[in-house]
Amino acid sequence: MVKPEYIVWVFTAKCNLNCLHCYTYRFRSLRELSLHDKLRVARDIGETGVDYVNLTGGEPLIHPHFSQVLKELHDHGVEKSIVTNATVIRDDIVDLLYKTETYVFATIEGPREVHDKIRGAGSYDLAIRGLRILRERISGLGVVATVNKLNYNVVYKVVDIAAGFDVDELALLPVMPSGRALETRVYVSTREYLEAIENTWVRTREYGLKLAAWCTPWAPLLRKDIGFWFCREMSGMDIDPEGNVLLCDVLDFRITSIRNKSIVEVFNEFRNHPLVKEVRSPPKLPETCLKCSISTGCRGGCFARAYMLKNNLNAGDPLCPRVSSSF
Repeated sequence: MVKPEYIVWVFTAKCNLNCLHCYTYRFRSLRELSLHDKLRVARDIGETGVDYVNLTGGEPLIHPHFSQVLKELHDHGVEKSIVTNATVIRDDIVDLLYKTETYVFATIEGPREVHDKIRGAGSYDLAIRGLRILRERISGLGVVATVNKLNYNVVYKVVDIAAGFDVDELALLPVMPSGRALETRVYVSTREYLEAIENTWVRTREYGLKLAAWCTPWAPLLRKDIGFWFCREMSGMDIDPEGNVLLCDVLDFRITSIRNKSIVEVFNEFRNHPLVKEVRSPPKLPETCLKCSISTGCRGGCFARAYMLKNNLNAGDPLCPRVSSSF
């Protein structure tokens, strides 16, 4: 039986904020899975033996179905995490997260003024309050900063905030040119992102804090101790709020649907789809990529970014310094 190693489940596009970079903004008109369907999917995830599920949004914590689905995943022994803006954290929510052994990633974009400009007035203070409540009981806690044009030069200051809460790790995520970011155009250039990574890396060394760079498969070219993963392995899959299985959650290529199908069935369809095969084994990459020391794993970097900015899944990741210098 071939099963996904992980699932990224965009649980809902509903949110209490309206961030300038939100990529799930485009999902708000979708017909969400019913509670019955969500519980079925959660059970199937557990019974299939999927290693890990990340629940994201939107803001999953405001959804009325969230607690029941999280408990279902927990009852089936699934390792799980959530991404939250941390503004709606209450004691009962922390109790749920604690009892279900859920790892929490909270988003902080920078100092108060910058964070509020990106996520809305007052959101920083609410998020810090949320982090304080989480830290009292949650052992698995990380911070995520979405790197964009408004914070790339100050995002390293998030390290001080993260270290103050003694979190396990800080992750940087470059804003994708998808969803609302297409309107606001806050996604970063290569130069801006490299500046953000380097300054943040230097600051994390001062605290001994682990740094990861999400959606940055070429991170080993910069620093060997930055966490990353090669997304072109396609060993997992992304599910949107309607149950569509996507090529990537920032792209609108629908491969199949989880409605009325099992995890094994949809993952088999996913792995055998021509687009997925093309991503896993690119037929043609730029010469720069082919000559690169990490080409076997990276395989051209982020295919989603390549498609959104170059209209070609295999044009090479436009954010990679080696690729961008060759354009």
